Amino acid sequence: MKSRNSTLAILAASLLAVGGAIAQQAAPQPPADDMKAAIDDKFRTLDANGDGVISQEEATKMKGLAERFQAADKNKDGKLDRGEFATALGG
Repeated sequence: MKSRNSTLAILAASLLAVGGAIAQQAAPQPPADDMKAAIDDKFRTLDANGDGVISQEEATKMKGLAERFQAADKNKDGKLDRGEFATALGG
């Protein structure tokens, strides 16, 4: 009987561990459309003059963007277009 109880205890512990791992893996990820919409909203907010790009001055309005501006400006035109901005944010 003691052996059976030990086996059941081990089985129960294993199931709890596996269940926890599955629950962590199944955590919902934000849909790509939501991420794109959030990036688009932030881009419009930062593009204060509405010219369709973010200048270095406009970039200072978002924490951390001014510091990453040069690396994000892939075509080195001194502005971030929507694609460069999205890439800089990981979207």
